[in-house]
Amino acid sequence: MEEINQQVNPENQDNKNIEEKPKKKSWFKRNVGATIVMIIMLIAIIYLGINLMVKQKEHKEEITDINAKNAALVDSLKKENFTWLTKVFTWTVRSEMLRENLEQVKLYSQELIKYQYVDNIKVVDPSGRVIFSTDMKDQNVITEWSNIQKLAVMQQNNKTIIASPILGNDMILGAVVIEYKN
Repeated sequence: MEEINQQVNPENQDNKNIEEKPKKKSWFKRNVGATIVMIIMLIAIIYLGINLMVKQKEHKEEITDINAKNAALVDSLKKENFTWLTKVFTWTVRSEMLRENLEQVKLYSQELIKYQYVDNIKVVDPSGRVIFSTDMKDQNVITEWSNIQKLAVMQQNNKTIIASPILGNDMILGAVVIEYKN
């Protein structure tokens, strides 16, 4: 019977629709304080994330710069150590050459070549002929190191070549040429 009354009385139906359709406020409108806090937190998280990415990029750049500086410092220290090693070895060769003891020079060279960075050792006479080399194919070959007057350092094919004159009492006895691996 109610159905009939509802069909007959359309006013009743409009009242019900009006009562059923009260607009509900959204959660955000009902909770304005919580919404504001969430928006502030979202902005803070985005800001901190961007700030973190920028700091990481700056940190990586700093690390790259420091690594480059350290590599350059290590290379210069290696070259300095190679130079000192060549000088000391030259003094040793000089003392043995003054005694005309070339066999001892060979023994010293065989020991020095075991050092991980030493690639080749040559002892050159004043005419430029290699009188001893740890690489046998260089024996008796004429080189450009004949009349070296002072210590020379060269970079060549990923190697550092250091040549030092062997100075006698009144003349040049030859030169020591050591090739170092980089």
